[in-house]
Amino acid sequence: MRIAILNYEDAILSSVIGPYDILNQTNGILEGFQLNPKNKQLDVEIVSTTIEQGANLKIPNVSSHSTIYNNKSYDLVIIPAMQAEKTGLVLQREQDVIKWITKQYENGSELASICMGAFLLAETGLLDGKYATTHWLGAEMFRKMYPNVTLVDHKIIAENGRIYTSGGAYSFTSMMIYLVEKYFGRHAAITLSKIFLIHIHDTQQITYSIFTQQKNHQDEGVKNAQHFIEDEFSKNLSLNEMAVKANMSPRTFIRRFKKATGNTPYEYLQRVRVEKAKKLLEYSGKGIEEVCLETGYEDFSAFRKVFKRIAGTTPKEYKKRYYKMFASGNVQFTKN
Repeated sequence: MRIAILNYEDAILSSVIGPYDILNQTNGILEGFQLNPKNKQLDVEIVSTTIEQGANLKIPNVSSHSTIYNNKSYDLVIIPAMQAEKTGLVLQREQDVIKWITKQYENGSELASICMGAFLLAETGLLDGKYATTHWLGAEMFRKMYPNVTLVDHKIIAENGRIYTSGGAYSFTSMMIYLVEKYFGRHAAITLSKIFLIHIHDTQQITYSIFTQQKNHQDEGVKNAQHFIEDEFSKNLSLNEMAVKANMSPRTFIRRFKKATGNTPYEYLQRVRVEKAKKLLEYSGKGIEEVCLETGYEDFSAFRKVFKRIAGTTPKEYKKRYYKMFASGNVQFTKN
């Protein structure tokens, strides 16, 4: 099986080298554990836009290292992440890469993008009418640029036939294990996850996202209401109270708030409350029921339901995972 891992200027180097390292070792690991009875072999190449670029970026000197102009066809093409601030520049500059990806797909290749690499993949038009995911930081821009793609940015991995997309940059580890399972089976995937100490994700990307309060708009009335909600989130706010702060009628307020933020006023209120609850669970040491009351919920079951829907996990699981994760004394270092 021939696999090409793309490399291009402004690609995130870890999402080029990381997949190469995992997949390049897969043959030997599966052979050692006798998990490849049909002796399928992965032939992994790093394919750059130019040979010189690969050298400049200190890409490993792989004997099969080549360029997109090599006229080869691959069974799988992996599209790495790009630097977020360079997205527009990359899409404008890498027209040859976009055409090459399209040609590979037309020749039967599977495609797998990592993180912001989904933008390069979407530029081909191959994601139109399909589901995709990308890093949650790029989700808003992706939706605006590619309205014909259904973005499921809460997912770690999205699959559409021969096309796969993954979320945040280091989710490439999960993507590689996912692909190994497809090609070699569940037992092989579990074995590799143990060898590389990679968790097989059963959670959603939203578990790791940070709610950036949606103020990237010019509607000052809505912004006033947002500030009001963020200050008074623990109270039982009515729609009329929020609309008054925006100086609008309730009907107009709902319409304009949704247009500006992507959420209804009550959805926004719930997200603000859950974000506050997350911070309390991370740092305060308070019990979950206390956090529930402090963030404006009187019904614990309702709090748990809303928290899980927005954060992707229960309050208890969230606290267990993140409480003082990096606080002094909670990380133990062993000296030799």
